[in-house]
Amino acid sequence: MIDAVQLEEARRRIGEIFPARGDHLLLQLHHHAGNGTKFDATFYDRAPILDVSLNREYARTLVTALGNWKPDKVARLLQRVHFSDGTVASINSIWVLNYMPPGGITVAMLEDADVALAEVKAGDNGETVREMIRATYRCATPAEEDWHVRRWIAS
Repeated sequence: MIDAVQLEEARRRIGEIFPARGDHLLLQLHHHAGNGTKFDATFYDRAPILDVSLNREYARTLVTALGNWKPDKVARLLQRVHFSDGTVASINSIWVLNYMPPGGITVAMLEDADVALAEVKAGDNGETVREMIRATYRCATPAEEDWHVRRWIAS
């Protein structure tokens, strides 16, 4: 398990690579667009969407705009991110994108998830993983929280 010193070093290094939150989100969007991978998208202003990818046409357009470095076009595309379930959102409303495995998460994976990992303090203000999942996934009940915790760990 990761200790506080390792976590702080990882946080410092990530801050060097991605000075702004949007920088990391753009890298994630580019990765998911290029690979068609699935993820959970959580938002500041609404419920999350689970096990989605980027809309194929949107993904192609984003990859092309980034590959040809068309900053104005990239900026426009980020104002209306299109997901595979039909959801459209601005990059500014996206809180976190959590990668999900290609085959999805099985019941066995949920059962095998080591929930002790959820008690690690990993947030900028000392929040545990569980607390961050509760907030980002907008969990309404302890059962829903536990399911999202297990799902996140299994991913």
